[in-house]
Amino acid sequence: MASNARPYWNSEDSDDDINISMISKAPASIQSLSFFPVSAQQERTRISSTAPLCTLPSTSDAFKPLRLEFGEVSEEGPTFVPFKLVRGYPGRYVGRSNQKKVFEFFKETLLKNRVWDLFAQSDPTAKHGPLLLIPTIQFEQFLNIANHQLDGELAIPQGRAGELFSLTFGEWDTPRPRFLGRANSASAVDSLRERAHTLPADDLSHLTPSCYQMYQDKIDEIYSSLKIGKKSNKLEAAKNKRVQKKKDSGRMLKRVQRYLGLRQAISHVSSNSYRGLVTTSWGSQKPAPFKPKESVRFVCVDVEAYEEDARVVTEIGLAVLDTEDLIDICPGERGENWFSLVQAYHFRIEERRYIVNSKFVQGCPEAFDFGKSQMVSIKDINKVVGKVIGDKNSEDQRPVIIVGHDIRQDLKYLTSIGYNPWGVPLIVDEVDTQAMFQRIERGPNGRSLALICAELGIPGCNYHNAGNDAVYTLRAMIAMAIKRTIDGSDRKEESFTPGTDEWTDGDMDDGGCSKRSAPPAETYCAHQSKDELQNVQW
Repeated sequence: MASNARPYWNSEDSDDDINISMISKAPASIQSLSFFPVSAQQERTRISSTAPLCTLPSTSDAFKPLRLEFGEVSEEGPTFVPFKLVRGYPGRYVGRSNQKKVFEFFKETLLKNRVWDLFAQSDPTAKHGPLLLIPTIQFEQFLNIANHQLDGELAIPQGRAGELFSLTFGEWDTPRPRFLGRANSASAVDSLRERAHTLPADDLSHLTPSCYQMYQDKIDEIYSSLKIGKKSNKLEAAKNKRVQKKKDSGRMLKRVQRYLGLRQAISHVSSNSYRGLVTTSWGSQKPAPFKPKESVRFVCVDVEAYEEDARVVTEIGLAVLDTEDLIDICPGERGENWFSLVQAYHFRIEERRYIVNSKFVQGCPEAFDFGKSQMVSIKDINKVVGKVIGDKNSEDQRPVIIVGHDIRQDLKYLTSIGYNPWGVPLIVDEVDTQAMFQRIERGPNGRSLALICAELGIPGCNYHNAGNDAVYTLRAMIAMAIKRTIDGSDRKEESFTPGTDEWTDGDMDDGGCSKRSAPPAETYCAHQSKDELQNVQW
């Protein structure tokens, strides 16, 4: 006998055909719904365009009680997950041994007796349909229920894979998701998806060109990530990731110029705002040509760890440059007049003072050339570092731009001493001098700090002393920003140069808004010997 039921489960379908389970299509009725699961007597198809005031489960504090009408913008703060990713979770993130039972659970429960708050995020280019989203907290609660019934350990993935489950919107004053309604069936989801096309258009006229581009890149990256599955898609995704990394390094370099007063900030989308971003008549024997919009502190960090065990941090070097000190100071050909304004710090872990690397690199903890080294106990080092970089108790609450050479590694090392740089609100941007030099040279591989300094004409010695390396890294950043300003924003290259287009990030912008990396899935745990443990206060 013919049935009007249609298959809804296909983990590779696009958002334009969201398939979940075998559910008969039924007319959608508009009703007020509670967030919590619907009883068996209320198992009919439902959809609501209004979210009543309700208290969400205590799984997370990220999503507050809401009262939204169709088309209203979500609050700032909540994180979202694409509904397509929720639907495809068993196939993408569950091991083969448990995949079948998880598939069955999702098939039977995802859209039966379960209410979801659906939101939509529009594509600024209109290349894709609206992106259907649900609050992350609701999927977290669903996984908790699944774990209880299946006696499992389902969870949102960690690291980069988990970033798609905790999407934030509204950065750079870009649009946030709009509320569609509430649904507990496939037909209700279909109805809301259709209504998403009637949402009011987002106003993007106030965005700078760079912020608009970053917003567009972000939406494109989300859609690309949802399509990964076949080999060709994976190759395309890998290429997109590589190109995006190159473009990000160019924008990072421009932001450094802007913070130093070597590039002008722009505030709105206008062809007139493209003019005057950089100056063609400036020389390094003059003060910086522009007044920075932001007053910031650059703090460069370098960490030395034991070569036999990366968890054992032995030295921490910090170098600080306050942009307020640069006003009316001519930088000099390579920035040497600004070099003297850098404050340098070298901290050695007292309990590990006997550890000196020599197998892979020659350490020189005794050879700090820019001041006096300080011995600090392992129990106090996180407080000492926090006092220099900045924390909630700092007197100076201005933004901090954290700098490093292959910076992610050094930031990860900091977590092992009890200082989490991803949890410090003052740190608003990251600068990687290795990526900056790659951008200038358009080279395929990163270069060592010593080689970069030699290329830039910066004298140096006693590398692999954390304090010295922090100073040289900050000097390299300054020299590259000045060199880029004098040489021009983008060198003219032959059209046949391979890969040139992958590096192009657009000359006429200011680098856009600050950008932080995602925290690592795993950090180095603090590692102490028995003798050290006796000195540590927990």
